[in-house]
Amino acid sequence: MAAISKYWAPKTLEEAAQAAGAEDTVLLAGGTDLVPRWTKGLLAKPETVVDLKRIAELSGVARVNGEVRVGAGTPLSEIASDPLIRAAAPVLAEAADRVACPQIRNRATIGGNLCNASPAADTAVPLILLDATLELASWARRSMKVRDVPIVDFFRGPGATVRAPGEMLTHIRFKPLSKGVFAAWEKFGTRRAMEIAVASVGVAIQVERGTVVRARVGYGSVAPVPLRGRNAEAELVGHALSAEVISRCEQAARDEIAPITDVRAGATYRREIVGVMLGRMLERAGRNRQS
Repeated sequence: MAAISKYWAPKTLEEAAQAAGAEDTVLLAGGTDLVPRWTKGLLAKPETVVDLKRIAELSGVARVNGEVRVGAGTPLSEIASDPLIRAAAPVLAEAADRVACPQIRNRATIGGNLCNASPAADTAVPLILLDATLELASWARRSMKVRDVPIVDFFRGPGATVRAPGEMLTHIRFKPLSKGVFAAWEKFGTRRAMEIAVASVGVAIQVERGTVVRARVGYGSVAPVPLRGRNAEAELVGHALSAEVISRCEQAARDEIAPITDVRAGATYRREIVGVMLGRMLERAGRNRQS
């Protein structure tokens, strides 16, 4: 396997954007996915690596114009513990805290978790619930160009995103969950730590006068990409959280996902798990509404 011949650690976004456009260049964030693949020979090493860790603008969490804005280089451990995220989007904090182990979370970044484009990416489903927007930057005509991409449009398949050559993910934005919104996320695996999700499910619903007026459902590890559950949402909106409605929502979820059979679980098992997890969340939402 060829060795990496050039290494650059820029300190500004502008420098990184200019470097990202070079041929056979890879952007390195935490490296918790890339480096093991290079070491094991599962992925060809590029000629040039651009290490983003020294760019201060890519780290941190702030409230900007009523939204939460997260630097793509922010470590997952900080996402899990940040007071603003824990208040505005506790489902995201919880998901970040379930990634691998503390050592990995201290190094891995939220941007890397998304750009790796695993169908099982733990932060993807909570960001789908939050209707997040991703900021992609590139260098063109001697200036920075930034475009916004909704999270649901970012993933194209396992390991593939809409990022064009030379583009890098710089920030993630979302509005805080509204008061009264019930939001939950869970992943299923054979153990709690160091486990890639067999399946994950998230739901965010708002109930007014006994009727669901807004709903957002997301799935992970049960389709080629982290997936929004539009059919399940349609079964919820305009209805009370009755046993019948929850049952229909569970079935819609089973029907709209596209799981595979692999060494961790079978497709049929994944369909059943998704329905069970979603049903339990909705039952809990109903109990919280009544209490």
